[in-house]
Amino acid sequence: AYTLWGDTANLKAALDIHSYLKTFLTSPEGAFYTSQDADLVKGKHSEDYFNLDDAARRAKGIPAVDKHIYARENGWVINALVTVYSATGDDKYLQDALKAAKWVMDNRSLPSGGFKHDEKDSAGPYLGDTLAMGNASLKLYMATGDRQWLERAEQAVKFIQESFVSKDNSILGFASSLIIPGGFAPKPQRDENVLMVRFANLLHYYTGKEEHKKLAEQGMRYLSIKEVATKRPIGGILLANLEMELDPAHVTVVGAKNDPNALALYKAALNYPSGYKRVEWLDSKEGKLPNPDVEYPVLDKAAAFACANQRCSLPAFTPQEVKTRVEKLNAVKKSS
Repeated sequence: AYTLWGDTANLKAALDIHSYLKTFLTSPEGAFYTSQDADLVKGKHSEDYFNLDDAARRAKGIPAVDKHIYARENGWVINALVTVYSATGDDKYLQDALKAAKWVMDNRSLPSGGFKHDEKDSAGPYLGDTLAMGNASLKLYMATGDRQWLERAEQAVKFIQESFVSKDNSILGFASSLIIPGGFAPKPQRDENVLMVRFANLLHYYTGKEEHKKLAEQGMRYLSIKEVATKRPIGGILLANLEMELDPAHVTVVGAKNDPNALALYKAALNYPSGYKRVEWLDSKEGKLPNPDVEYPVLDKAAAFACANQRCSLPAFTPQEVKTRVEKLNAVKKSS
């Protein structure tokens, strides 16, 4: 909201939430705890307590914190931190996201590319954990250009395909928990399928792999069922459907990753006000991009290109030019 309309109240709300998370819900290793009780005294309504200022609340005590660390909730927070980093350009939010991601990778990863929910996961795995961390990995790739995160996103989506898709098509979309042949058939959850469509569809643009687009289409088949599609609220389904029909805003920075000018251009591209964008960093030392669908000229200094349908704008050499190039290209796309 802040990047779209520039209302600092929206930015303040995001930063206040971050401050709360850092103060009360962050483990010593940088991962995020699950929740905090709403009541200071268990079972006793605490409206008066929360009407106090911070110092007065602390004097009375701190509500209990559930210190379980779940992969799903950490994936949600990592995604949010990348959004704040993109809006502000402040590295501390990206570092918080990377620290949490490393902990989850080290402590909640499964050998086959998925994620368990908690330290012990007897009833899992669940779609929500791998989906949230897969999506978070894709957002970390967008934020950093570090290809290890794209690989983790691909591993997650492969695990989802192998674990949460029925082989006989008896379940449309993606089941909420592991499908065991001959066992209980878990039901799909609408919100998870919305996120799965959006995740797999955007991943398709980053990798160029049709298998990822087909997974997104599988999720849309479930979301298109009348009883699912007409149940309010429908905003998530509408966003998923829109993104399936349109290419994301696409900006590529061409330049060395140790070049401060290239970094400034990259941060400007991340700051573009859209939740549906493909931002890439082409450093010639790393070879071609994972989806090399556009050929970029070799220039003597860092430049950014806004692209659509394999055609790109003139190079942008300053952060302000990046925004102008993308807006101009999107205006042409809308009018065509």
